[in-house]
Amino acid sequence: MDSKKKILLIDDDKDFLMATKLILEKGGYEVFLAEDGHSGVETAKSVNPDLAIIDMMMETWSEGFNVVSQLRTSESGKEIPLIMLSAVDLQGPYQSFEPPENLPTVDMVLHKPIKADDLIKYVGQLLEK
Repeated sequence: MDSKKKILLIDDDKDFLMATKLILEKGGYEVFLAEDGHSGVETAKSVNPDLAIIDMMMETWSEGFNVVSQLRTSESGKEIPLIMLSAVDLQGPYQSFEPPENLPTVDMVLHKPIKADDLIKYVGQLLEK
């Protein structure tokens, strides 16, 4: 039996982390958690995840983008699929929000809250590549 795929979750919302960890573990993944961008980047270096899910806004508007930049410039993170999560309704008052110009690539942007089935489906799609 092959070893479980490793997923790194980076989010400052502890409730979201725990709920999402359970969903992903039920889906057969090994899950690592980080509650802020800095520890997320450090964890990525130590566990070499197969995929990372990163919250767009943590302590600051741009923290998620900073994490993506750091992962994409590190040896362990430049090839892995990255999913960015956003709780922001881009139709609402944040319509003018533009991601930074030089945004490193993420593979998918999903909106919170996300249904468990959808999350498992999207993660599975990215890990099959």
